[in-house]
Amino acid sequence: MRFKCTASALIDGLQIVVRALPGRTTNPILEGVMLETDGDGVVLTSSDERITIVTRIEAQVAEPGRGVVPGKLFNEVVRRLSDGDIDIAMNERFIFTVRGSGSRTNIAGQDADLYPSLPVIDGEREITLPQDLLKDMIQKTEFAIAVEDMREILTGGLLEIQNGDITMVGLDGFRMALKRSKCADVTEDFAAIIPGRAMGDIGKLLSDDPEAFASLSFGGNKLHIRLGSTEIYVILLEGSYVKYRQILPASFATTVTVDLEPFRKSVDRAALMAREGNNNLLVLKIAAGEMAIESRSEIGDVFEKLEVQQEGADVNIAFNVKYLIDVVRYIDAEQIVLNLNNAISPCVIHPAGDPDYIHLVLPVRTAVTR
Repeated sequence: MRFKCTASALIDGLQIVVRALPGRTTNPILEGVMLETDGDGVVLTSSDERITIVTRIEAQVAEPGRGVVPGKLFNEVVRRLSDGDIDIAMNERFIFTVRGSGSRTNIAGQDADLYPSLPVIDGEREITLPQDLLKDMIQKTEFAIAVEDMREILTGGLLEIQNGDITMVGLDGFRMALKRSKCADVTEDFAAIIPGRAMGDIGKLLSDDPEAFASLSFGGNKLHIRLGSTEIYVILLEGSYVKYRQILPASFATTVTVDLEPFRKSVDRAALMAREGNNNLLVLKIAAGEMAIESRSEIGDVFEKLEVQQEGADVNIAFNVKYLIDVVRYIDAEQIVLNLNNAISPCVIHPAGDPDYIHLVLPVRTAVTR
């Protein structure tokens, strides 16, 4: 195999596929990126067996072939070359030679026949979505997916299509993020649970261009996503997702509307002290149209007060500071609405006037809120 390409094209391609390189694996071949010539280009592939990413770059192919090169090392070697043309060759012993910027590097590779085949998707269901819509839904829910949990199902995010709506849900047992959008062109109802790590990688590869579209094909326990010159294959999680609608309270005793930016700044300041303590808590005290935000630790305390629009009973409620920080980080609106019942029931937060983006946060029971 031998081909020539620009350093920038190869770097861009590698930045896409190295996302699928495994952190640790018992199969050494997966530590590599497979390079395969394809007409007037080169196809790059990497996989951790849960997610496989394939992308194509333009190249001048002198000799066809395929081989596997150590992914992280190859990426670092190419990144350190100056912009311009790079010449890459592989001999019959799978030694890769990289030439560019007056530099030559030899890297021992492996036979591509040892590399896993691409997943095969049978009985496809296909939907097409704007990339910016899908990216926004992932960004607004991915953070709430459990990183580790005895219930593997919680380490994935739910993508659900029902009655012309597309809903994405992430939850970890302590909080939930839900984003719903209209998807009128999709008439079939179905659901899939996408592993959290794959969800994050997909989100980073999606475009903000409103004219760019993603084609998603589902078959069995597999998902295939086409994004122009890049394709993503994902092994989905199997099982029944949490019945998230049953978690949402049907009614609320107290509704509070607050300007987001002052609330964000107050939470941020109070969080500094909360993180110094052992319990990591913020306490909200809502009464007579005012909200007090309190935090304390062994070395001090913080008190903040905001004016709010309050409907219903007074309430004191405490939260893990991390979960409130995530709420104010991911909501983009002038005002937010907090819906509460009491100190031990879930709090549902959403942008004012937008019930299609919901955060549900479980409170922490303390002596202050009893």
